[in-house]
Amino acid sequence: MRSDMSVTAAGKVWLTQVKRPDSKLSDNTREQYEAAFNRYVKGSRITGLTLREANRVPVLEGYLQGVADSHGTGAAKTARSVLSNIIGLAVRYKVLDHNAMRDVRPAQAVLGKTVERDTSRALTRAERDAVLKVADDNETAQHADVSDLVWFLAGTGVRISEALGQRWSDVDLEAGTVLVRGTKTEHSKRRLSLPEWLLARLTDRAAERGTVGLVFPSPGVSDTSKVRDRRNVARVFRLVLDEAGFPWATPHTFRRTVATLLDEAGLPIALAANQLGHANPAMTARVYLGRKGDMSAAAAAL
Repeated sequence: MRSDMSVTAAGKVWLTQVKRPDSKLSDNTREQYEAAFNRYVKGSRITGLTLREANRVPVLEGYLQGVADSHGTGAAKTARSVLSNIIGLAVRYKVLDHNAMRDVRPAQAVLGKTVERDTSRALTRAERDAVLKVADDNETAQHADVSDLVWFLAGTGVRISEALGQRWSDVDLEAGTVLVRGTKTEHSKRRLSLPEWLLARLTDRAAERGTVGLVFPSPGVSDTSKVRDRRNVARVFRLVLDEAGFPWATPHTFRRTVATLLDEAGLPIALAANQLGHANPAMTARVYLGRKGDMSAAAAAL
């Protein structure tokens, strides 16, 4: 490690230390650190700065505020932890005299700032998996019992209202299916097959919490038949999506993501329509297939 090496290069040295078997960190923590480094530090405004140049309060505060404005306060907190660890390692190696991050004020997302939601975009498979990981790691999501709900939306494409009203009596863990009792049209009532990773998740939930009443009742409430407040759930969803780096997304984005992944797998659009509970497959194709972000295939064809 050298004071004149780039922040990215120093970060790779730090990650090498993090991944060592004697680091005493759990596999989950190691993966979380690496994902956060790739998401918020690598390729950022400070990535090309040297350690000496980056280790200044104005530089660090500006960087973290940019992360908060783009991805939310939670993301800025994660980025702060990663960068502080990198600089801290440099101090321990006597490459730098001090860790300027200790003097940096916490970055907050601007209150009242309007973030434009993109209602025509779907998550890629990698982006979806990144959201699932954040849902598991985020303390607020765990405390509010929203982590499993995020996984359920990602694995089924149901509406959030349908997920909140889902009852264990309509879940068949042996068959690996779930009956969704939608209310919008006759087609919204449908039986879905669960992907293996979601079935395993629900099986663990059933073993831990029992199979009486709602699958996702309000945490800490003994009455498992009372549907929880959708607005409270949406607020936690917002924290998860922002921390994952997708402020443009909403819980409804998972419906578009499911339809898009089915389409990319070469499955009939009618199957995607059935999955989402749509009466008209044309509407599924027109509204729910996410806009493709990678145009390299078009360039290759041309």
